[in-house]
Amino acid sequence: MSQFITEAFVQQFADNFLHVAQQKTSRFQMCVLEEPNIVGTSKSVNRLGQRTAQKRTTRHADTPLNDQAHSTRFIDLFDWDDGDMIDDQDKIRMLIDPKSEYVQAMVQGLNRAKDDVVITAALGNSRSTTGNVALPAGQKIANGGTGLTKAKLIQTKQIFRANEADEYAGEELYFSFSDGELSDILSDTTLTSADFIQLRLLQEGNLGTKWMGFTWVPSQRLPLSGGIRSTFAWAKSGIKLGTGAEIMTRVGEDPGKGFNVRVYAKMSIGAARVEEEKVVQVDCA
Repeated sequence: MSQFITEAFVQQFADNFLHVAQQKTSRFQMCVLEEPNIVGTSKSVNRLGQRTAQKRTTRHADTPLNDQAHSTRFIDLFDWDDGDMIDDQDKIRMLIDPKSEYVQAMVQGLNRAKDDVVITAALGNSRSTTGNVALPAGQKIANGGTGLTKAKLIQTKQIFRANEADEYAGEELYFSFSDGELSDILSDTTLTSADFIQLRLLQEGNLGTKWMGFTWVPSQRLPLSGGIRSTFAWAKSGIKLGTGAEIMTRVGEDPGKGFNVRVYAKMSIGAARVEEEKVVQVDCA
C-alpha cells in the first residue's frame, strides 16, 4: 500500500488529482520499427549482407555461386509492472476515488520505460549468435569538451551518408536531444543566423518537427555521466521495439486485504539495435 497517500488527506475538499510535471507518452516508440506479438522470451532479426556482382568475361562461363552473408540480432523480452493499493478509508478521507488517476500514472511510467528500453538498445550491446555486439568507435562522436555543435551535426550526417543509411537511401532519420543540447543549438549563431531558421528556432524556442534532415526527439532520459550527455541519431529501420504484451491494467478488490482495491499495470517489451551503421552516438559536454 502506498505510504505517500496521506499527502492527499489535507486536501479534504479537492475533487481531482493533478499529475506533477512528467513525460506522459513514449517519445521513441513511433520513431523505431515495431515487432508486435512476440511469443516466447526473444525473437531473432535475420539480416542479409551486401552482395557484389562480378564482371562476366568469358563466353559460356559457369554460373557463379557466391555464398550469401547472414547475421542475426535478437530482441529479448523483459516484463515491467507497477502496482499499488487503495484503502477504502483513504477514499473516504479524500472524498474522491483515485483509481483512474493511479492507472494513468502507472501507464505514464510504463511509457517512459519504453523509451529507456529503446535508449539502452541504441547505445548498448546488441545480442547476436556470436555474442554481444557493441556500437563501433566509428559510429561514436566524442564530446570533445563541447556541447552539440554544428561540426558534430555535420559529422553525424556524414556518417549516415558514408553508410548509405540516410534519406538518399530512403531512411527516416531522427536525433534525440535534452535541455542542454537545445540550449547549445539556440545559442549557436552559426546555426541560427539564417533568417528563416532564426524565426522558427528563436521565436518558437524549439527545433520543430524536422531540421537538418532529422526529426528531433526530446528526452530527459538520455544517459548523463560525469557531465557528458550521450545523445544519438538513428535511422528508423536501425532499431526495433518488440512487444510480447502491450500495456495491460487491472483494478480489482483484493479479498486478502480487506477487499481494498488493488491497481496494477504491466507490459512485456524489448528492443534491439539491428544495424550498427544506422545509429550514431553523439556525446555532448
